[in-house]
Amino acid sequence: IRLDERFAHGAKTAEGVPVPVQDGWARVTVPAMGMVSLLPAALPAAVGNCRAEAAEEGFRLENALFCAVFDAWGRMIAYESKQGGPSFHGMMNEMRMFKDVPRRFDAWDIDSNYIHDPVELPERACFEVQEASGLRASVRVVRRIGNSELVQHISVEQDDERVIFDTCVDWHELHRLLKVRFDGGILARNAYHEMQFGYVERPAHRSGMYEQTRFEVCNHHYTALCDQHRGFAVLNDCKYGVSAQDGAIDLTLLRAAAAPEMGTGQGENRFVYAFTCWQGAFFDAPVVRQGYELNQPVRMMEGQAQSMSLMHVDAPNVIVETVKLAEDRSGDWIVRLYESKNAQTDTCLHVNLPAVQAYQCDMLENINRPMTVENGMIRLSLRAFEIITLRLTCRRREE
Repeated sequence: IRLDERFAHGAKTAEGVPVPVQDGWARVTVPAMGMVSLLPAALPAAVGNCRAEAAEEGFRLENALFCAVFDAWGRMIAYESKQGGPSFHGMMNEMRMFKDVPRRFDAWDIDSNYIHDPVELPERACFEVQEASGLRASVRVVRRIGNSELVQHISVEQDDERVIFDTCVDWHELHRLLKVRFDGGILARNAYHEMQFGYVERPAHRSGMYEQTRFEVCNHHYTALCDQHRGFAVLNDCKYGVSAQDGAIDLTLLRAAAAPEMGTGQGENRFVYAFTCWQGAFFDAPVVRQGYELNQPVRMMEGQAQSMSLMHVDAPNVIVETVKLAEDRSGDWIVRLYESKNAQTDTCLHVNLPAVQAYQCDMLENINRPMTVENGMIRLSLRAFEIITLRLTCRRREE
């Protein structure tokens, strides 16, 4: 997180635990579903392991986990693990523009023949190292794409597998489609596309007529490709159209329709996407957590309190998605969880609330059956992709 000048000489938690701070950035451990308070402190500056440096034909970003190499167009041409993880060599963060003139609905459709009308983007990028070393390293990249200007802040953070692309495009095109490609060379028949409360698998090939019609599909936080040994994913915070084929993921960034209103999407467009990867099967991938982190960053506000965690679950594939008060104004808490990796899972929900009773409910918060609370722990068994809604009360319900 970014701290203000009050923390120029260091920070600690309200409990006195030192927090690494360097050049205004702090590496903070926040309890699950909870909070931590930071206080100014006089401490030695942290020594981060992130670095950014210019190269002969591009630049490099690295931390203790990996090194990413970029060329003169701002494309990531190598992602090399330092700790035995996966490495990728190919064109990644490659901007691709196409002519985009749908036959019928200009603003709503993308026709499959767009792929046959590419628009060349020959101009090289200008780049400047903004944060050379520390807990975070970043490079600012500026590039002309057609009649538009693209500005990216490409960054890496300490102990993080992701390469983050914070992007602003001053868009001035007509009937153009802009995609960004990450070619990881993964041989996979299907891609994993996140949807609400899980994911759906869709073809990553075009071998049949049925697969050819799914050249553009939807995703929420991520789209991933993997085999049984390794995989990679493209995370995003607001871009929901994507295509996957031949080991590559192409995220749709911008379009330029003329109807029903001329000038749709013109001007400044801001968004963030990221590249991440992992070793092993998809069940072991961190993409669900990383997708939430990208879309729901830590919230900061003035105040002070002891560190605390409302609740947490033991299984990393079970997500506490919603915590809210009951709609009937009873004061009960509603907690909604789901299984995110298509796997039958037994787990425990640890609740740090004075809950004396728990009930399993339907999604309208109607009680189905009571649950047992033992020392603040509720045992759960979830089927693949199952959604469970719990009602927690801090008083005994009158029968």
